[in-house]
Amino acid sequence: MPTRSLFRKPFLAIAVACVSWALFLTVPAASALAAAGFQDSSHQDSSGHDSDNQDSQDHDRKHHGWKDHGWDYEESHTDARDFAAGGTLHVRLNVGDLHIKRGDSSKIRLDYTVKSRREQNVKEARVDFQVRGNDANLELHIPYGGDASFEVYLEVPQNTNLDVHEKVGDLIVENLDGDKDLELGVGDIRIERETASYRLVRASTGIGDVNADVTGEVSGWLGKTLKYRGDGKYELRAHVGVGDITLEGK
Repeated sequence: MPTRSLFRKPFLAIAVACVSWALFLTVPAASALAAAGFQDSSHQDSSGHDSDNQDSQDHDRKHHGWKDHGWDYEESHTDARDFAAGGTLHVRLNVGDLHIKRGDSSKIRLDYTVKSRREQNVKEARVDFQVRGNDANLELHIPYGGDASFEVYLEVPQNTNLDVHEKVGDLIVENLDGDKDLELGVGDIRIERETASYRLVRASTGIGDVNADVTGEVSGWLGKTLKYRGDGKYELRAHVGVGDITLEGK
């Protein structure tokens, strides 16, 4: 996150501590059964297509500053489902980093790795991936309090609406058309898309900054709110409790 003023740093530290403590004391029930049909770390999808995304993912990890925390245990899986352009993808993730970008097919491709310092947390991770008509639902849950995290990469059709709710981690959305409703508890959101493609933008943080390449109505001190109306087709609504939002592209 960008350096903040001396006045805001104590508030940020206190907020992060409070939110993190509350989250890790709350252990919700597992959100879904483990997704059937996921293959092992061979990185092949259900169609037998050899996934060459590892190099791309390694590049993304370095480019976006995602760090390897020296996990002792990890498992990787991949899957792909047919999905028509213009549909809505719903994602629920409790802890981890999520990168969604435009693919070159009418499929949703999912690659994820679950990492932990405890083998039991890896085994107890739950993923549920379902597609019904124009709606796709992806839920990823890992036990709290065990130094565990997901790293998730999604490729979707160019025009895909997003409904993403994440508790702790970073979220990146890259070069994707469609409406976006993004909510994050603690972490940063980065959206890489021409802001001119939106007719409405509302981005806000409880504590943090909103950075954009457009001129809009900005308000707030500890937290920021950006409101923008343009001539595009889509709506963008994004909120972070503690962290920053960055909109890249004019």
